[in-house]
Amino acid sequence: MDINIEELIKLLPEGYQQACYETKAIERKRTVQTPEELLVMCLYYIYGASLMETSQLAKMNGTGKMGDVAFMKRFTKSSGWFQWISKNIKTGYMCHYQKPGILREYNVTAIDASSVYTKGAVKQAWHLHYALDLFSLNCQQYKITDEKTGETLKNFEIRKNDLIIAGRAYATITGMEYCLENGGDFILRIRNKAFNLYNAQGRQVFITDWLKTLDGSASCAMFYYRDSQKNYKPVRICALPKTEEELKKEEKRLKRKESKKQIKISDDTKFSHHYMFVATSLPKTFTAEDILYIYRLRWQVEMVFKRYKSILGAGSVPVKTKEATEAWINGKMMLALLIEKFIGNVDFSPSGKSGKKQEHMEGNQTGISVNFYSYHAKN
Repeated sequence: MDINIEELIKLLPEGYQQACYETKAIERKRTVQTPEELLVMCLYYIYGASLMETSQLAKMNGTGKMGDVAFMKRFTKSSGWFQWISKNIKTGYMCHYQKPGILREYNVTAIDASSVYTKGAVKQAWHLHYALDLFSLNCQQYKITDEKTGETLKNFEIRKNDLIIAGRAYATITGMEYCLENGGDFILRIRNKAFNLYNAQGRQVFITDWLKTLDGSASCAMFYYRDSQKNYKPVRICALPKTEEELKKEEKRLKRKESKKQIKISDDTKFSHHYMFVATSLPKTFTAEDILYIYRLRWQVEMVFKRYKSILGAGSVPVKTKEATEAWINGKMMLALLIEKFIGNVDFSPSGKSGKKQEHMEGNQTGISVNFYSYHAKN
């Protein structure tokens, strides 16, 4: 798919020009006269051009000569502007999956994080924390942090009626309490012994003991955990045995882990890997089958990271300073969201015909190119 850079500029949110000056991306009009001129150069660099190529583009589009150092200063100062644009882009539907009636009142959001690294002998790691609407595939929130900031629900703003779906790293008592305090609900995959569980009498119980009583179908049971105030809070655990194929893959993975880390995984832990189990705050109107089905929708957020890293090259940062790295990652997110908005606006049909949208998107995800030479500065 070929995208004209001028078409991307038309998709910018209202107020982007004023925001350029308010965020101090442009303070004094010297070589760069307009927000559009600056944006074209920054997007070209983010898209993969070298500093020399970016300088040549500026000449061709009438912006004027700009050295490497001057451009990098401009680029770094644009980080806040990139963030503003990303947060204010109202994307169209990348896909429009029919939401099940039982989820009608919920904003179903998958949360995950991925690492990006700077190039060079000394690599620095950064974390991209991302929240995805599972039924439109639109970005809800994202946050960039250094490697010291772990995966936690507290990295995101959670509102009433949000249903958060996330993996094992997010299944902590602190995270669950944060979600509930803000009016949200959760479906979180949990580790064996992730936190202490108790029965209605306050006696500690173990997930594996319960799993051994299951008959092979999807099941739920009510347990309790103790919050920071030592109060007992209810939480449902839902579990389903893995298939034979899944078990074979899991056994191979555990053997590799034991070999690589030179450890011995306990039989209890190995047994727990025979099941897929999650913790949820959803009411009993949701059956075990409902909850486990909803959790499996989470794979969509992993596809987003694959798209960003493979197609837009967001998995390896070509800059070294902290400020430039943040600007580069913020710029990548801005470009990705603009492209998603473009695709969503062009392809989404209000007629609601099923099938065509998804098929077209899968074909486009492997060949997106942006024509930066179509932009001409207006004197």
